[in-house]
Amino acid sequence: MKRISLSDNWYVYPRDDAFSLVTAIPEDAVHTSVPYDALWHEGQRADSVNGGRTSYFDGQVYYYQRELVLDPAMRDMRLLLKFEAIFCKSFVYVNGSQVGSSDFGYASLTCDITSYVRWDAPNTLLVVCKTDLLSSRWYAGCGIVRPVWLMYGPKVHTEPDSIWLTTQELTPDGDARVKLCATLRNQTGCAQNVDVRLRIFDDDGDALSETFPVRVGERYELDRCFYLRDVRPWSEDDPHLYWIELAVADDVAHMRCGLRTESWDPARGLLINGKPVLLRGACIHHDEGILGGVAHKEFELWRVSRLKEAGFNAIRSAHNHASQELLDACDKLGVYVLDEVCDMWTKPKGFGDFAQYFPRAWRDVVDNMVCEDRFHACVVGYSTGNEISDINTERGFEVAHELCQRIHELDSTRFVTNGINGAFAAGEEVADIAADLTGRPREDFVTGDVNQFMGLMATRMADITRHLVVSRVLERLDACVDVQGYNYMTARYEGDSERYPQRVMLGTETYPRQVAENWELIEKLPAVIGEFTWTGWDYVGELGEPYPAWQNTAGDIDAFGFRRPVSYWREIVFGLRTAPYLAVRPPEAHGTPRMFGPWKFTDAVASWTWGVEPGTPMTVEVYAPAGEVELKLNGRTVGAAQTQEYYALLEVPYEPGTLEVVTDGGEHSVLSTVDAASVQVNHADEQVGDWLFSRIWFEDAAGTVVLGDGQEVDVERDGWELVAAGSAATPTVGAFASPVVSIVGQGALAIYRRA
Repeated sequence: MKRISLSDNWYVYPRDDAFSLVTAIPEDAVHTSVPYDALWHEGQRADSVNGGRTSYFDGQVYYYQRELVLDPAMRDMRLLLKFEAIFCKSFVYVNGSQVGSSDFGYASLTCDITSYVRWDAPNTLLVVCKTDLLSSRWYAGCGIVRPVWLMYGPKVHTEPDSIWLTTQELTPDGDARVKLCATLRNQTGCAQNVDVRLRIFDDDGDALSETFPVRVGERYELDRCFYLRDVRPWSEDDPHLYWIELAVADDVAHMRCGLRTESWDPARGLLINGKPVLLRGACIHHDEGILGGVAHKEFELWRVSRLKEAGFNAIRSAHNHASQELLDACDKLGVYVLDEVCDMWTKPKGFGDFAQYFPRAWRDVVDNMVCEDRFHACVVGYSTGNEISDINTERGFEVAHELCQRIHELDSTRFVTNGINGAFAAGEEVADIAADLTGRPREDFVTGDVNQFMGLMATRMADITRHLVVSRVLERLDACVDVQGYNYMTARYEGDSERYPQRVMLGTETYPRQVAENWELIEKLPAVIGEFTWTGWDYVGELGEPYPAWQNTAGDIDAFGFRRPVSYWREIVFGLRTAPYLAVRPPEAHGTPRMFGPWKFTDAVASWTWGVEPGTPMTVEVYAPAGEVELKLNGRTVGAAQTQEYYALLEVPYEPGTLEVVTDGGEHSVLSTVDAASVQVNHADEQVGDWLFSRIWFEDAAGTVVLGDGQEVDVERDGWELVAAGSAATPTVGAFASPVVSIVGQGALAIYRRA
């Protein structure tokens, strides 16, 4: 089927009264294009019921409305509306008739509107979006947050999202045996003999061109194997994509696809195209920072490129379906994806969340995710959930098996996992674990949530994860996954590799401060296929800061695209960087323990410009490959140390000038005091299609970066429309529309569209 974007000419407005016979667009409605997160533009509330979990945004009901005039040439065709996502609870109407609804804001919704359109007048499309209070434990947004399409085709056509090309085998000679599956539909009322034309090609020409006849009744399941010669397999190092063109009579469908194979076992780990791959992964949330809870292809290409430059080769879509925009970017750039179903099953984490719909909706949600995403070469696995608190119940084990079985039915070529947190998985037995490990009465641990328990037991997490209660849960779940997903359970890797010789493991969430310990075990143990750190990129929500804070700053990369010191440390641990990296703790931090919770590693920054007296003691963090590092201040040696886990701490009396670290391999890194008289604004521009992403910072004439302390920068540009701009200094979400940005810290981000 062909498709037309319906991104333009939407009117968006809030509604607080559903009892209305006539739906009229109010004068103050916003005229905009989608994706558009209406809640993001509504603003934060100091009295928010959701509080910091959703960055002080509460739920609301919004109407999205537009007209649709149809081409008379479509009159005898099948017409579908496809919404890639509407958050959260949604209802779709055409000319007043409901044509579809969705219970889950991250799943797509396809509505057959053939019987409800009119040809003699414009059609009215109305989408009602409702985000309830406590519907999410992070910022999710509200509205049509991903693209919308009108799809149309003749009565004999290929069913949307049914095309799937799998690589059955890659031969040593560079050939491939592939299998094509697709569902053909016939709505003419009688069987049809039609020709099917399959073409697989790239810029070098056709890899396959084949025509064959089929007889299509009401439905025909196409399932055929083909042999291709001299193919280029898709991988992170060579993300080569082919075009697939499938023509059924007069209907033509196109898609892009990479050819690759995948297998996994405890002896060899994860194999892509027969070669071992370790997943250097980042968990990321769905939001796009200063753009809100939306999905734009341009942003995702920019973000994924930044993550890959930082050394990541994999992304976990925490904790929901990845958008098609993210998957397309990962296909193009060569980044593996762990695609996740949801964050809860039958027990809610917020009283307005998806748990209330899960029992009736889970199968549709799983089918939606797998059938849409399985043709993406980047997807290497599916996660059936994250930190599911009811997984240690009899019904929880049943659900775990049902989800895994359904995914296997739809796609047996990727592994299935689940992000298990030992404390969550213990369920009500968590109090028994706490009592066992502390010697205190069980009653001391029966109130409060699991996060409070984890904070209380921060020094005993290794013992918690190795506890017999957790072991029993994992043993039962072995039959419900292909790969056991361990959230913060590094302590189990080595013992479980010996105790469970058939088990394959994956760090589905890991603490950033454990990256060196984790990676040593991952490289040592074939049964552990990689890790996903929490988190790779800053996100909106899950805050402990007061109003009007909006960003969670636990990411290796901040919301504006700047890498933090931990990112460079991780790159060194991965073996991807040989040059050392220097970061300096604030002078007031000297001599004090630096503990920010498990998800933030350090507050050190890459700067040697401090307004303190010479001689003030400073703590310097050095990240470097294994060996000795020497620290020099203005050319003289002021310290040396052996790195432990690619990390060393040295104390240095402050003195303006040049601070340099040299490794025993001769590599070096330098921090210099800023020449205040020559400070100027600099920027790095990255154009993606018709979008421009500009990272803006201060530096002196020598190129030394200056950390901002509130200076204002005008970010307007001729020929470009400003979409959003902000920095860590931006006080509230509503200020992202301002053309003047204050810079605090590393820098700011301005996003533009071509005017």
